Amino acid sequence: MKLKQRPVGIGRNLKRLRLRAGYSQSQLVGILQQNGLSISLDMYKKMEQDRYSIRVRDLAALRELYGVSYDEFFQGISREL
Repeated sequence: MKLKQRPVGIGRNLKRLRLRAGYSQSQLVGILQQNGLSISLDMYKKMEQDRYSIRVRDLAALRELYGVSYDEFFQGISREL
């Protein structure tokens, strides 16, 4: 029997932080690409939809860009399985 899992991701927080910083998805991806990250607009859109797992280096770059702690990305996410 296959269990259906509810996606638990940071997509909502990625979007919240991006909007708070005043970036469109395209602008943000452009900034990340200029900083040497290999990320496409489609990949980033999927990250915000919890359909693509964010890479650690991308998360670290976003943390630095936004000037926040890692806790901001995981705010409101339950630890229950």
